[in-house]
Amino acid sequence: MFVDQHWLTPRRVRALTVALVVWCLAWAAAGALLWRATRVQARLSGDVATVGRALRETGEALGWVGALPLVGARVGAVAAEVEAMGREVETSGELSAGGIRSAAVALGVGTALVPSALLAAVLLPALVGWRRDVAAVAAALAAAPPGDRGLDAWLAQRAVRALPWQRLRAVCPDPVGALAGHDPAALRALADAELARLGLERPR
Repeated sequence: MFVDQHWLTPRRVRALTVALVVWCLAWAAAGALLWRATRVQARLSGDVATVGRALRETGEALGWVGALPLVGARVGAVAAEVEAMGREVETSGELSAGGIRSAAVALGVGTALVPSALLAAVLLPALVGWRRDVAAVAAALAAAPPGDRGLDAWLAQRAVRALPWQRLRAVCPDPVGALAGHDPAALRALADAELARLGLERPR
């Protein structure tokens, strides 16, 4: 896991979720723009194919003229060259247009998905794990009877593992000693600090 769940709070989870959504939308827009820009080149290649088709058809028409007895074979030779050139240009334009269209799709999809997938791979496991952890603590809190010292001790242990030392000292001068001595007031204060970190409150 790339992001420590102990660092997460409800505010940070919301900020990271918004950042992930904005990041994905930005790269999706960039992919769409790149796809459209590349498709323009495909249209240019399609125009080249159209020119080649016109040349080929012109050569074919000249071939009919060259077949006339009074015109001779000279026009027929020129017509064959024009037709061959037109066919070559047409084929080249069609192949180029097809390749550019495929490249446009690959570039657009790659730009839209790869950066988003990389960031999602970093953030989503921590965010999903954090939400599951909060849900589990909320369920335990709802199921426990009021004043359950065992729940307070469990939450206090979580607080000692998750909260910064200065924050722990602000809640309890000796958090480790409070755990060892099972001081009810200190355990409850630490438990409340852990619930605050998770954005939860005790049932009223």
